[in-house]
Amino acid sequence: PGQRIDSGVYVSEDSWVTIPYAHCRGIAHCGELPHLSSPIESIDDDCISRVIIGFNVFGHDVGHLVSKAPEHSKTFRRKVKLYRSTLATPTSHASGMKLSQIRNNKGLTKLLVLAKREKIKAELRVSQERLTRGVWERLLGQDVAVSTIVSELSRASEWPRKNDVHAHVNHMIYSDPEYLDSRSGKRYRIVFGRDCKENKTTRGSLVSLSASLSAVEV
Repeated sequence: PGQRIDSGVYVSEDSWVTIPYAHCRGIAHCGELPHLSSPIESIDDDCISRVIIGFNVFGHDVGHLVSKAPEHSKTFRRKVKLYRSTLATPTSHASGMKLSQIRNNKGLTKLLVLAKREKIKAELRVSQERLTRGVWERLLGQDVAVSTIVSELSRASEWPRKNDVHAHVNHMIYSDPEYLDSRSGKRYRIVFGRDCKENKTTRGSLVSLSASLSAVEV
C-alpha cells in the first residue's frame, strides 16, 4: 500500500502524491511532472467553493517562446491536440509513411500545410527584400522611369511579374520613404523627376509607368 505522511499527504505505490485541500495552501512542483486537480468529493459548507489558481513560471531561456502559447490557453490546447493527432498513425523508419496515411491523418496534414505556408511566406519575404534592394540600386545617382524598373526587375513566369514590381515600387514610394545604404551608411529617399506630374493627389492609384524616379540623400 501507499504511505501517508504528515498533514494528510499520501504517496501511492505508483508514486502519485496526493495533497489534500487546505485554505490558502500553496503547492510548488516541477511543471514537467504529471499533475491534476481531483474532483471535489465533499464540502462541509454548501456556501464554500474551492478555487484553484495555477502559476506557471519559466526561465528567461524559454519564457519568450512559451508566451506564444501559454499552458492551458486555447492556443496551447489546439497545438497539443494537433501534435497528438500526428502520432495517431503508426509507422516504421524502414518503410516510411505512405501518402494515403498522411491524407487520412488530419492533424499531420494540417501540420504539413502550415509548415509549407510558413516556408512560402519566408521565401516571399526574402524575395521582397531582394526586390527592394534592386529598386534602390537602380535609383541611386540617376533618374529612372518606373517602366524601366518594372521591365528590368520583373520575371516572365514567376514572382515578381510586372504587376508585382509595379505595386512594389508604389509601396516603396508611399510606405517606405527612406533607405539606408549599408555600404556608405547614408540614407536616401525616393523623389519624382523634375518633369514628372506625379504628386500626392494620385496616391490612391499606382504610380504611372511613365513617371521618373530617383534617390536623393536625406
